Amino acid sequence: MIAKPRREPEPATPRPRPTRISGDQTREKILNAAEALFAAGSFDSVSLRDITLKAGVTLALASYHFGSKDALFEAVVARRADVLRRMREERFAALEAFQVRELLDAFMAPLFEKASSGEPGWSEYLRVLARLGEQERWVELLSRHFDSTARKFLEALQQSLPGADPGETARAFLFVLEAMLKAVSQHGRLDNLTGGAARARDLKKAYPTLLAFAVAGMESVSRSPSR
Repeated sequence: MIAKPRREPEPATPRPRPTRISGDQTREKILNAAEALFAAGSFDSVSLRDITLKAGVTLALASYHFGSKDALFEAVVARRADVLRRMREERFAALEAFQVRELLDAFMAPLFEKASSGEPGWSEYLRVLARLGEQERWVELLSRHFDSTARKFLEALQQSLPGADPGETARAFLFVLEAMLKAVSQHGRLDNLTGGAARARDLKKAYPTLLAFAVAGMESVSRSPSR
């Protein structure tokens, strides 16, 4: 009996190794999915599994890139905070003098530009951002990613408001920040209060009103009698 020749096994096709580009793309997919879910729900209502299902990746990949849900949430906040910081500091550097209106415009306009830009993710991000000031648990997160620039503007505002108490200047500035975030979150209460005569989504109309309101509020601090 003639033995059949042995058939050599075909060499296995090597699996492609992950590249820096594919790793960056995976990271962005996870960040985008997390941003959308945190905007629609809340930090506590969204799980890592929810995020990986939306992103179409494994839990292991999410853990590899971010480690934990807390770290992922901070990465979501930090990603666009860096964009806003650069825009604000460029405007700050271009100021010829420290005046209340010009300082507030330099600080707030970048947020409204991004909110109105139609660029993917910004509307979701701003809803996430608007919630950060609602709970004490996020104070340190806000500090890490926003306070260095906020302090620079606050110091300049103090210079432009001679005689104002520094603590009250800071308090008034925080009131401005809260109003700014509420405006860009496009909360529908305005639509209900006005019967649709004014729309929360109309940020082009909202911004001049907010700026005038903020300037008047900040300037009133220097005129307020000290206690």
